[in-house]
Amino acid sequence: MNAFTLMNSKTALIFYSVRSTFVQKDIEILSAQFTVLEFDFYSKKKIGFIWSFMKQKFFLLKNILRADLLICEFAGYSSFLPALYGRLFGKPCLIVVGGTDAHYFPGVGYGNWQKKGLKLFTKASFRLCSHIAPKHKSLMLSGYHYDETEPQQQGIYARMPGLKTPYTEIPNGYDAAKWKCIEAKKKNTFITVANGWEYGFQKQLKGIDLILKVAPLFPDCEFAILGVNDPAMFPGLPSNVKTMPGVKNSELPGIFSSFEFYLQLSMAEGFPNSICEAMLCECIPIGSDVFSIPEIIGDSGFVVKKRDVDVLKQVIEQALVCDNAALMKKARARIADNYTLTQRNDKLLQLCEKMVETD
Repeated sequence: MNAFTLMNSKTALIFYSVRSTFVQKDIEILSAQFTVLEFDFYSKKKIGFIWSFMKQKFFLLKNILRADLLICEFAGYSSFLPALYGRLFGKPCLIVVGGTDAHYFPGVGYGNWQKKGLKLFTKASFRLCSHIAPKHKSLMLSGYHYDETEPQQQGIYARMPGLKTPYTEIPNGYDAAKWKCIEAKKKNTFITVANGWEYGFQKQLKGIDLILKVAPLFPDCEFAILGVNDPAMFPGLPSNVKTMPGVKNSELPGIFSSFEFYLQLSMAEGFPNSICEAMLCECIPIGSDVFSIPEIIGDSGFVVKKRDVDVLKQVIEQALVCDNAALMKKARARIADNYTLTQRNDKLLQLCEKMVETD
């Protein structure tokens, strides 16, 4: 638990289970107008999980009366007590929706909604909170046809059709001055980023299995999977596929800049950072037809309509003969013009101020 000790007259309590770069950005945005008090709910072990609930309860009892606003970074176990106490004490509570809290993919065992206990806490959180802020409107409701073995309706409303809690879409924002092309690109090179290998579904969820199948069909191309700290997880890789360990965020612009294409073949995403950051580094995007990805790509790259190796092969063939110089510039402009830090800053602060004033 930390506090931004800026001299602000209003106080916001923020709750998260992982202090990711995304969460850090929101804390920095909020600290401009609020004194921000943080609570980290994260715990791997069951006994630590119960202890996290107890600590969160004490944190809320200590700070709820002086709080003007409660903010939960994603719904789940960590959002239940803040939403409940917000309702009991008449304090507005905002839940920022990131992805897994809106996803239901039982075929691969992914998403809050396919886990019985987590589903109950997620559902209660959305009913109790004052407002929802999805990164993209598709997280509220969207048709899904990329993988026909999974449910064809996705999003919160698909699981809670009668939900009355209002929502405001607030996309991620990026710093175009930080994310830019600073290296010479190598022709016919593809990169993707994937983490969280402790989860058994990750290879399939992030489309790594498709990359491993399609790569041998393009022997003159090079493919890289960034974020693999244990290469033993990928035995017998095709000769034109390499794994790279995870790196510091500050090193990513240089890495992205050296690749021509970025692959985002995920079965599900909220508003993926890596594809946006890579596009700012002038990587041509190739992404799956799910949630926010087609809108992010626009006319600056290629969308894979089905989770199928033959379909992906056809898309890569088109990409290899494209006007790459034009698409590289389009990719950068797509993010720089439409998804800025300023836009997220303004939308988030405006919503928070409105919630406080309305309350």
